[in-house]
Amino acid sequence: MLTLILRARSLAAGVIVLLLPFSGLHAADLQNGQAVYASTCAVCHGPAGAPDPNSPLVQGLGVVPADLSDPLFNSREPTGDWEMVVRYGGHAMGLAAQMPPHKEALSDEQVADVTAYVKSLVDTSAYPPGEMNLFLPTRTKKAFPEDEVVYKGRYSNESGENPLKSVLEIEKRIGKRGQGILELVHVNDASRSELTDVEVGYKHALSWSNRHILSGAVIYAAPVDSGDSDGELQTYLAYGTELSPAWILQGSLRLKFPMDKASDGAAELAGALHYVHSPWPRQVFPGLEIIAEQPYRSRNGDLEWTALPQVRIGLTRGGHVALNLGLELPLSGQSWDNRAYLTLLWDFADGGFFKGW
Repeated sequence: MLTLILRARSLAAGVIVLLLPFSGLHAADLQNGQAVYASTCAVCHGPAGAPDPNSPLVQGLGVVPADLSDPLFNSREPTGDWEMVVRYGGHAMGLAAQMPPHKEALSDEQVADVTAYVKSLVDTSAYPPGEMNLFLPTRTKKAFPEDEVVYKGRYSNESGENPLKSVLEIEKRIGKRGQGILELVHVNDASRSELTDVEVGYKHALSWSNRHILSGAVIYAAPVDSGDSDGELQTYLAYGTELSPAWILQGSLRLKFPMDKASDGAAELAGALHYVHSPWPRQVFPGLEIIAEQPYRSRNGDLEWTALPQVRIGLTRGGHVALNLGLELPLSGQSWDNRAYLTLLWDFADGGFFKGW
C-alpha cells in the first residue's frame, strides 16, 4: 500500500510539473471585467466598444481609439497582446501614446478580466483567433490568414552557380477565414537575372481553436517565359499549435504538380519549432526547422533532408515588422553546401512600416 501511495504522489508531482507552464492562467470574471471596462475604458472606446468620433473627448485625443466591436479587428488581435497594452500602455507596444498604462491602477486579475470582457463584446467564432497568428517560419507554410507583405531572399552556396532567389509575397485577408496570395519570383545566377515566375493562390482556414489552426491552400506558379514550361500547381495543408506558453509548433505538407508532367513533382514535409521566451515582441526568438522532400517517382537516395536553424528578430515594439535569418544545412546528398535565408515581414494590418520603431 505504501508503494502505491508513493507512486501516486510521484505521478501527481509529474502532472504538476507538466502543467506548470499553464499555471498562470486565470479564469476570467466577465462581470468584474465589465465593471472595470465601464469605469476605465468606456469613456474613450464607447460603452459597447465602438468609439464615437464626434465625441469632444475623442476629438481631443487626436486619434480615434480602436473599434473593439469590429469582429475582424477583435479576432485577429491575441489576448496576450491586449493585456500588454492595458498593462503598459499603447506606446510600449508601438501603438498610440494616448492609450495610458494601467499597471499601477489594475491588478493582474482585473487586466485579465477586462481583456476577456472586451473579447466578448462581439461574436468572433467565425474568425480564426489571433492567438494562432504564430511566427512565420522560413520554409514551413503558415496556417493563419494574413494581411502581410513579405520579402524572402535565399542564397545557395553551390559549385559554379551560387544563385540568389528573391520572392516578394503579398498576402491579403479575404472574408472571415480566407487569404489571397500573390508572389513574384526573381532568380539571379551565373547565366541570368530575371523574373521567372508569378504565383497566385488562395489559403483557407479549415479548423481552429485558441490552441490550434489547420488551413489548406492552392497555388498556381505561372512561368514568365511560357516556353520554359506550363507552370506548376501546388497545394498544401498547414498546421500550427501552441504546445505551451513558451513553445509553438508548426508543420506543413506541400504537394507539387508540374503541369506538363505531374509525376515529375515532389512532396515536401516541413516542421518548425520556436521558443517564445518573452511576451515582448521586440526580442530575438530562436527556432529550428526540419524539411524532407521526396519525388513522386522515387529511387534510392532521392529523399532529401535538411535542417534550418533560424532566429526571428522583432524590429518594432509591436512586432508587426520582423526579420528572420536562417541557415539551411543539407542532411543528405544535395548538390549545394548550405543556403542562407533572409525574410523581412510587414504585417500592414497593424500599421505602417515605420510605425513603432
